[in-house]
Amino acid sequence: MEEWIEKTPEILGEELLIINKELILPSGIRLDLLAIDKKANLVIIELKRDDSGRNLEWQSIKYVSYCSNFLVENIFKYYAEYLESDEDDAQYRIEEFIDEEMDKLNENQRIILVSKEFHSDVVSAVLWLRDYKIDIECVRLIPYLDQDELFITTDMIIPLPEAKDYIEKKEIKQKESKSHESSYSLEKTDYGPEEFDKLEKRVIKTLKRKSDQTPRFITFLEIISSENKVFKRDEVKSRLYKEGIGSNIGQTGRYLSNISQFLTKKSNPHIRQIINFNVGSSAGETKDDYFVIEDYRDLLKNALQKVKNNDENQDL
Repeated sequence: MEEWIEKTPEILGEELLIINKELILPSGIRLDLLAIDKKANLVIIELKRDDSGRNLEWQSIKYVSYCSNFLVENIFKYYAEYLESDEDDAQYRIEEFIDEEMDKLNENQRIILVSKEFHSDVVSAVLWLRDYKIDIECVRLIPYLDQDELFITTDMIIPLPEAKDYIEKKEIKQKESKSHESSYSLEKTDYGPEEFDKLEKRVIKTLKRKSDQTPRFITFLEIISSENKVFKRDEVKSRLYKEGIGSNIGQTGRYLSNISQFLTKKSNPHIRQIINFNVGSSAGETKDDYFVIEDYRDLLKNALQKVKNNDENQDL
């Protein structure tokens, strides 16, 4: 099985360059096949000879953690040993194979597990690892007899080929969602009237942040503080566009979405004390009904004016 994959690695569903087999690492452990893919990732191919497929994921994680430390020179050396050639020849062959610059070599690592069967524990562990962006796949070998000849075909079960793009996009979305939720908050500060000077200073500090978003956020605040009323999202988007925020209305909408996310960051409870907005049940839902609470309208206008005056003085 190992020799078959070694000679025809494309049976695993992609172009791979095998650079070593039965490689004994300095720790004493032996990995089955070591390869490089077209994107210059190092690929650890681990084979299981019995029906259980147990412990595959743990073995491969140990191997890939070690291989992640390989320098480019190590990779040339191991491939040269495999070719029974020199390192210049190994380097040339790798450069010819990959579609990336050589400095991308081993920037990332992947795992391909190959077995006749995969125990449910292994499948569960692999799916969990993929949730945390570990690039790991399961390929099932299917042997069958036709008269006196033995045939073996492969079947990728994680991720399913027909669902691979969907699964990868979903994994990216889930990761982004977790990231957004980790910084999401509706908690507010509770500065009393005697502490409004402190609240104003925090607002001014926020409006002086060095960020591309800061001028957009200032324009947003100027719009919603211009009248004592509730501003709907579409009206805010339209007025932002008129103020030159975005080269087209679609881009303006995306900028407004970024501003809305900024309003719910954990680091901005002082902003939420002075601004109210309607929000759905989750972090990703569109926000609407922006308005400045009347008690803080003058405070916000003063903060905006002080920031503007400071910017003008700096220009002079």
